Amino acid sequence: MDPEKGLKFSGFSNGAPRISALPTGPNFWRIDWFGDIAYPDRSNRRKQPSVFVHLSRVNDERFRNDPSVLLSPDCTAPAQFQKRTWISIGTLPLLRVGDIWRDGQLDGRPDYELEEFKNIQIDARTTTLIKAGLNIDEAGFLLPLAEHPWHLQCTQSYCAMVNLPDGKRLIIPCMELIRFYFGSSSNLLSKLFIPALDRKSLYSSASFDARSKHLFLQLAEKISGASAADIGRLHLSRLAWRAAAVVGSSLLKASVAQQPIHPQALFPFEGETTLIAAGKWLSFAGQPRATFLVYNLRSCEHPFPFRSLSYKITGGHTKPERPIEDSDQSQAQPMRASARDAQDQPLVERDASNNLAPRTRTYRIEPRFPDLAPKPIWKSRALSYTEWLKKQDRRRNTSSVREGAVGEPGSERRIRPVDLALLAQKDPISFSSAPEFLRPIVQVLNASQHINVELLTESEDDGWTIPISIVANVDGEIDSKLFIQTGEDFRLRRISVFALKHAEKQIYLVAIESTPVHIKSGSMIAFNSDDVLKTLRHATADFLNAPSSTVSIPSLLKAAFGI
Repeated sequence: MDPEKGLKFSGFSNGAPRISALPTGPNFWRIDWFGDIAYPDRSNRRKQPSVFVHLSRVNDERFRNDPSVLLSPDCTAPAQFQKRTWISIGTLPLLRVGDIWRDGQLDGRPDYELEEFKNIQIDARTTTLIKAGLNIDEAGFLLPLAEHPWHLQCTQSYCAMVNLPDGKRLIIPCMELIRFYFGSSSNLLSKLFIPALDRKSLYSSASFDARSKHLFLQLAEKISGASAADIGRLHLSRLAWRAAAVVGSSLLKASVAQQPIHPQALFPFEGETTLIAAGKWLSFAGQPRATFLVYNLRSCEHPFPFRSLSYKITGGHTKPERPIEDSDQSQAQPMRASARDAQDQPLVERDASNNLAPRTRTYRIEPRFPDLAPKPIWKSRALSYTEWLKKQDRRRNTSSVREGAVGEPGSERRIRPVDLALLAQKDPISFSSAPEFLRPIVQVLNASQHINVELLTESEDDGWTIPISIVANVDGEIDSKLFIQTGEDFRLRRISVFALKHAEKQIYLVAIESTPVHIKSGSMIAFNSDDVLKTLRHATADFLNAPSSTVSIPSLLKAAFGI
């Protein structure tokens, strides 16, 4: 473990919505703990369970300049005066223990004591499920109230205790395990908390190539692509599926026993990993800094069981068959469009409307899983959907929807169904996010009104490209042409694949980052995940053999489609 690090306080602004259930007014409130699970108000909430969130008012406002004051029990009002509020479980992606909220909005995310636990072992021998109020053999409480009073009302909640090699302990509340490993979207979390967990509610089909270790997923309806990697691990790993299923089964067991419902949770893997976490060191039996209590996990290095992942979303939008034009005919018969959302739309604790189209709200967070950074993850999308959506917006004349809610719809109230999705990068749908080498190509394709253009490599990196395929020779050597030097470092070149269709003819187009851009095209009948992989490999081999290219996109389109 690294030595104690200095604390930081970072103001946080990722466009997170206002949460109506949180305290209003000018005071600062810190999330202290997550309590039990219930349906507290069946008249307003029948489709989504809620978690009892415990918050303390921050008394010492020096925390903005000196975050270390937040480690002292005196920094907040006494724990017996905590404010408790029910918040829908689908809101959990936005909620972390230790975060500071003000007037219902996220104000800051302190680092507290930020620690890196290197090469620790996670398995049945090192990891135990305990309750937060555990007193080991009368030797002392693992979480002493004198040092950490903020779990006072939740001593029956479950935590995972990991024995560290140096005799110390790492304690992670089960709700934090759930939030970190499965909190990529509201809809994924909601499936875990409504037993029993069913694979069909997450994905309708999957295929895995054992040789290339490429996984393809057809995600279930309403499941966000932000959760594709998490669901990929659930599909391929028995341990991950067990960890996800135990959440709902533990809720059901407690409910049948008529006990307060505190979820249990496990790590979705076994083996070695490195964890980075924010929290607080606590003493045990007179020994200082013996137990590290995790407020929130920041990073986990354990590998995912695939090398690349592609997915399709069920019920996604596609480009219209012909462009929408502002003609007299189109104005006389406008397209049907959903209502606008209010600019400052809060999340409320009610079931959303059965009659309003659901929306996905994406938010940027720091990368959680370093293993995913070099692994290509992509989906396909219609390139011109943004412009189509803008044209729809011009025709919307209904009043805006002022409130949103997570979870399944189940009311006639005017409340937008919302899925919160967490991404580690900016919104990929904007043209400005395209890499510089690709922008001239995208501009030409987007202006080709008579051609349907589909991007087959929408990624979580920049929205448009994935790393070029790694090709090695018989000696296992990787060609240096696959890399680009950036300063003193090297990185893989980026690559994009497009599907172009006009009338009954279809072609693919590959663009590889180089000067000039390397272009490869060919005919296609219908693409599936295996075809995309083959195209990527063939385009990489073609680039290595002839890295220079002078293909003109307009000339290519004219030759392929005669337009």
